[in-house]
Amino acid sequence: MGGNKSSVAAIGAFALGLGMGLALTLLLAPQSGEETRDLVAEKARQGKDLVSDTLSDLKSQVSGSVQEAKGKVRGAVQAGKDAYREELRQQRNI
Repeated sequence: MGGNKSSVAAIGAFALGLGMGLALTLLLAPQSGEETRDLVAEKARQGKDLVSDTLSDLKSQVSGSVQEAKGKVRGAVQAGKDAYREELRQQRNI
C-alpha cells in the first residue's frame, strides 16, 4: 500500500499547485473580472474532477488489496484446519 501514500502526496501537490495557479491568475489576469471568475470556476471544476478521479482510483486499489488479504486469510485458516485434522488422524492411528 505504499502507492497510496504517493497518491495522497500527488493529490496534495496538485491542490497546492492549483491554489498557487489560481492566486497568480487573479493577481496577473489581464481579463475582466467576469472572465477571471469564469476561468477560476473552470479550473476549480477541473481540480475537483481530478481529485475525485484520483480518490476513486485509490478506493479501487484499497478494495482490491482488502479482497486479496481476505483471500490469503481464508487460505491460511483452511490450511490450519487441514493441519489440525491431519494431526488428529495421526493421533488416532498411534
